[in-house]
Amino acid sequence: MLSLSERRVLRAYLRAVALAEPLQRDLAARHGVSLGDLSAVRSLARLGATPVSQFGAELGLPRSTITNLVDRLEGARLVERAASPTDRRVTLVKLTPAGEQVVEAVALLRDSVVARRLLALDPATQETLAGILERVLAREDDADRIDADPIDEPEARP
Repeated sequence: MLSLSERRVLRAYLRAVALAEPLQRDLAARHGVSLGDLSAVRSLARLGATPVSQFGAELGLPRSTITNLVDRLEGARLVERAASPTDRRVTLVKLTPAGEQVVEAVALLRDSVVARRLLALDPATQETLAGILERVLAREDDADRIDADPIDEPEARP
């Protein structure tokens, strides 16, 4: 049996997820991506053309999962694989022009109901909430890692 506090936190979580549903639908309709895919595409924009294994490491994903993600993003024509010019054993992944357009979808996030509600909170509450969410999302095996930010403008690496 769940305590009153446990029921409250789970109910609040489900309501927050439901609040993000219109954003998920809009991203899927306009760009064919989920929020998770958008985060991965934006990470790749920051990395530039990179080995698939390094992309997976950046996202904290095992080899089979990153392969499936790249397959899905490639199927959506957001990324493409290419042979490394310096090591033929290495496969690089890079954004396509369509992937670069999806990176600009940050306006959908900023203009969403959930973003408006979160940004309406006072700065101290925003900091507290961000800390709590980061703790919830932290992996046991990588507790200090924070996933790529789908909101900030990506900074391409040389």
